Amino acid sequence: MVVEAVVIDGLKEKGLGDVIIIVGDIISEDDIPSLREMGVKAVFGPGTPTSVITDQIKQGMAAKIQYSA
Repeated sequence: MVVEAVVIDGLKEKGLGDVIIIVGDIISEDDIPSLREMGVKAVFGPGTPTSVITDQIKQGMAAKIQYSA
């Protein structure tokens, strides 16, 4: 989770705190709540179908567009 924290902090420092962050890897279920608290919108494990990932990205973008409109 160190890498995610560094990336998220760096984005915020650059004024990009509204970027949708998704992560994928072998991630412990225990770590997911902490990642969510840091601002990660979605967590994907190994073998997640690309269609599931792209659907989540589309949903996140749609929500972001609605929110900013």
